[in-house]
Amino acid sequence: MEIKGLGSKIESYKSIAEKAGVAAEEAKAAFAKVEETLKGVTTADQLELAKKEMQDQVDAIVLKMKDAQTERKGKLRSFDVAFEEAYNAKKAEIDEIVAKSGRQSGPLVFEVKDAVTIGIDNTIGAGATHYTLTANTGIISPIRKRVLRYLANVAVGFMSPLKPYAMWIEETDEQGTPIFIGEANAKTQLSVLYVEREMKAKKIPVYGKVTTEMLRYLPQLIAYIQNNLMKRLDIKTEDQLFSGDGLGDNLKGATVYATAFTGSDLAGTIISPNNYDVIRAVALQSENAFGMPNGIFVHPSTVAEMDLSKDNEGRYLLPPFVTAAGKTIAGMEIIPTNALDAGEFLGGDLSVINVFFTQNMTVQVGLDGNDFTTNKKTILVEQELVQFVSANDTQVLITGDFTTARAALAAA
Repeated sequence: MEIKGLGSKIESYKSIAEKAGVAAEEAKAAFAKVEETLKGVTTADQLELAKKEMQDQVDAIVLKMKDAQTERKGKLRSFDVAFEEAYNAKKAEIDEIVAKSGRQSGPLVFEVKDAVTIGIDNTIGAGATHYTLTANTGIISPIRKRVLRYLANVAVGFMSPLKPYAMWIEETDEQGTPIFIGEANAKTQLSVLYVEREMKAKKIPVYGKVTTEMLRYLPQLIAYIQNNLMKRLDIKTEDQLFSGDGLGDNLKGATVYATAFTGSDLAGTIISPNNYDVIRAVALQSENAFGMPNGIFVHPSTVAEMDLSKDNEGRYLLPPFVTAAGKTIAGMEIIPTNALDAGEFLGGDLSVINVFFTQNMTVQVGLDGNDFTTNKKTILVEQELVQFVSANDTQVLITGDFTTARAALAAA
């Protein structure tokens, strides 16, 4: 007895199983069993049994799909998990240090292999669980610090710590003009120069001191490293990524690379310009420089001011070129950040901002100063990175302040 459409249904299930990470051979074998069962179907009862057999095979494939998804999610580990694994790998050394009342022959190094992009989901966004060893409520309340959003919106990569210079190549000095020509006419020669540029990575280390006994208590140690040392390091790093002057050991910030707001073709043409108009003009200026604007950083107070904008009748305003949620303008996502001062903005084509890390974030535990006699350990957390924007791309990145920008757009 033949079940109409069974062949195509089986092939569809196979395709789904393969996309979910289930081996093609495994999916094929599962459904081959169903096909074999159907060959002997002659009665309605046998047909029902065959259908049940097929459903069992489908359920097995779906279960494997869920297992595959769970396995993939499990690979996205937070800082807590990554550090715990590094800690456990060194547990014998830690126990020896504690047993010998703090004596230590050399630094104890933890390489946190999965927490490589500072300030994103694996650090401040990971939501660390807090613990305490006293008999109180069990809550450790960290000092509130800003949410970090910079690295999630720019191009991030990695390079060897043995070569801490980021090198890129810029095209310069284009020569010749393409033209259409007639038969037998000379063709036009074109040329361009390729110039190597480089930028040295800069290191940012922080340290803190804990008692030898604290090394025994992993949850509390993680809370201290993540909620204090790492967050404070992250915040300083983000400050530099936005506005570092590039001098000495400082990073060169994106606002230093960026081009000042001009209003482009809209300058002096807008009646009663508001912040929405400014952001739309930022997108235009970036587009006119052949960029693809995708985001703009602004202070949270600016976002609130825009959300609460009303007309003379007290009705909320939302320009027609803004998405219904009011968070995207001309393809640019509005990204609130306390790293900028109120009224400032940085936006346009954020993809031209490149941040490269030389290594995974490292955590070292060692002796410093009078640590041995005070039964303490010094914890060192450090990161090395570089940021650059090619000279060919600085014009698609726009910076300024809303007050000046509105004045530039206002019609005379």
